[in-house]
Amino acid sequence: MRSFILRKSVYLVITLFAIIAFNFFLFRIMPGDPAAVLVPRSGDEALKALVRERFHLNDPLLTQLYYYIIQVFSGDFGVSTGVLKNAEISTILGPKIFNTVILVGIGTALAIYLGVLIGKVAAWRRGKLADTLGMGFALVFYSMPTFLFALVLLMVFAGTLGWFPLKGATSQDYNEFSLMDKIGDRAYHLVLPVIAFTLEIMAEFAIIMRNSLTDVLTEDYITTARAKGVPSKSILNDHAMKNALLPVVTVMAISVGWVLGGTIMVEIVFSYDGLGKLTWDAVLNLDYPLLQALFLLMAIAVLVANFVADIVYTYLDPRVTI
Repeated sequence: MRSFILRKSVYLVITLFAIIAFNFFLFRIMPGDPAAVLVPRSGDEALKALVRERFHLNDPLLTQLYYYIIQVFSGDFGVSTGVLKNAEISTILGPKIFNTVILVGIGTALAIYLGVLIGKVAAWRRGKLADTLGMGFALVFYSMPTFLFALVLLMVFAGTLGWFPLKGATSQDYNEFSLMDKIGDRAYHLVLPVIAFTLEIMAEFAIIMRNSLTDVLTEDYITTARAKGVPSKSILNDHAMKNALLPVVTVMAISVGWVLGGTIMVEIVFSYDGLGKLTWDAVLNLDYPLLQALFLLMAIAVLVANFVADIVYTYLDPRVTI
């Protein structure tokens, strides 16, 4: 296991450098002059020359890549050129990451638990009422556009009934609250976004879990366990679930990896101040330095999540070659 983790860590580092290089060249091959984006329209050529010198835009690409790698590992992503002009990107990302991790972290945990539970019950009672209702519920939300369901929640529970706030991650006077009031205020603003996000991805876990467990329950070793008189509960939990969870772990790794990216639709509908909404604002304002930092963070999150999933695989299924 130690050599396996070491080998995977080496692959992770190599892939990380490949992602950094790809992220660097992706924005360099775009048409146009980067200095024209960084400098206001009223700026003259002298100011553009200073910007090119500051960001090493006049240097060869490999030299620019060298400085970019140094900046990435030092946590210096440059300054925003559109969303918050001249603000350090590292200071912008901090509060957004915190908001999104809370939203998507809670939503993903609930989605995994509920999805696996629904899929487990549906597979165990295949062809019965529980299977029909469970899969019907999952397929409705799996096929429904996220923004549509989020808008319905917003209009009914925040607009018509007025039970929850219409927008934001916190109240305007949040900084003046006590610790308990801050927790309560965040929870109050999280209810509708978390419900929307949970139902969005829960259906995927339910469908995958149901299909995977249905296949596992037809295996020969399950038939043998039944012939030996092993209790049904033990067959389901101790024999079948471990193998059935393998595809779920893969989807889980991708979902957890997107915690930093959040879900753009949910954050836009609820005006939730997280990374998803920040990405949308950066696209609208052509904020290339900020987009570059956001794409890098999302890629690293997915990379690390898949690294953890590879390790979890070896514990769930000893047949996986280390």
